[in-house]
Amino acid sequence: MIDVFGLVKKYSKREVLSNVSLGVRKGEFVSLIGPNGAGKTTLIRSILTLIKPDKGEVRIMGKDPFKDKSIFKNLGYVQELPNLPPFMTGREVLMLSAKLKGAKKDDVDELLDIVGMAEFADRQIAKYSKGMTQRIAIAEALLGNPEVMILDEPNIGIDPIFSVKVREMFNKLKKNGSSILMTSHELEDVKKLSDRVYMIYKGKIVFEGSVEQLVREFLGINVIIETNEVEKVLNLVSSLEYVKRVYRENSRVVVSLSEDKREELLKSLIQSNISVKGFYLDLNLEEAYARAINSVGNNAL
Repeated sequence: MIDVFGLVKKYSKREVLSNVSLGVRKGEFVSLIGPNGAGKTTLIRSILTLIKPDKGEVRIMGKDPFKDKSIFKNLGYVQELPNLPPFMTGREVLMLSAKLKGAKKDDVDELLDIVGMAEFADRQIAKYSKGMTQRIAIAEALLGNPEVMILDEPNIGIDPIFSVKVREMFNKLKKNGSSILMTSHELEDVKKLSDRVYMIYKGKIVFEGSVEQLVREFLGINVIIETNEVEKVLNLVSSLEYVKRVYRENSRVVVSLSEDKREELLKSLIQSNISVKGFYLDLNLEEAYARAINSVGNNAL
């Protein structure tokens, strides 16, 4: 649904995007992560034809957005800092967008209710807080049940309770077949929403894969075992040849594996009649992200 092939963008002699390629399939949620200045927003704006790349191609729903603007009727976009007309009310903004997208008036009322803005819909945008403006921007992007969603830091200024609701909305869209590309520094959202992740650094894609693959590549395989029999687990696990390190965290045991033998580890615990309340991979995305950036940064020197 979104395909990018070999995008290059230069400002003077500085290459902001360097042969960037990525894809988002139907019904897939893909996150684009990386430090400030890595090229995320430039890439998003290139996809949306707001910036013209020097080289490369973009396809949205199989069409070239630089030549066929009709695809934007079926695309929802939340920009990093929504620039909505300050003199208009939230309802007026949504009614105008609904007209352009061919959506119904009832959809506007429903979305205002969903994003918790029905009570404030007739206030001018200028009188909204940052979070309220962001809610209207999200509602606008959702109008018409778009097949493609592009989200540039969609949770800026949003409170934690509504953030959970936003994740639920995006998951529902994905289940209904929408393709979603998001940039975000909110790694908890990335972890909970993403089917795949692209990491960009200094204009280059340096990683592509699932959140689990990212964690495994840069942190290794760390398994969390929740149990009431911590000592028995420690004694058993420390003797296994594929275990690199094991330590206790209250009623949890953290086990670092030299290779992916999670199935064998669980089997050993069960065969030893150890009560296991939880057994899962430690997906510490924040630490994995930090190590990944440090690693690619050192390799770039």
